[in-house]
Amino acid sequence: MEVEEMIHKLREEHGRLFDVRELTTSCVANVMMNMMFGYRFQHSDPDFRQLLSNVHELSSNYSMALQLFPVLRFLPYFKRYLAHQRRTIQDVFSFISNNIATSTQVRSVILTSDHIKVECIGVAQSILKSKIFCPKIM
Repeated sequence: MEVEEMIHKLREEHGRLFDVRELTTSCVANVMMNMMFGYRFQHSDPDFRQLLSNVHELSSNYSMALQLFPVLRFLPYFKRYLAHQRRTIQDVFSFISNNIATSTQVRSVILTSDHIKVECIGVAQSILKSKIFCPKIM
């Protein structure tokens, strides 16, 4: 499905130059969403766009200094940085949690024999419950 969507979006550009990173990111993310939740998102969906933005922000604003010198977390600049990162992570977990609830409701109504989707939903739920990616702020 995503390959057809990507080809369709490429054809819409009619040979004009454009940044393919956004399209590639959306398509790859949609493949993961389909595996975890059993459905895909429209590329223009505001919640999906916000998730992609949050993940990009988390990955691009990574602070090696905090990893090397954890005591820096007590300085005002890093406290603000960590508080912002925590809010962003909570937004990502909220998106995942809401979609797990939605996909669980859909799965209970429509019995599916697709073992992989059920397994991925279980993995997503266990990751969400463990909160292994959510740093503790002191």
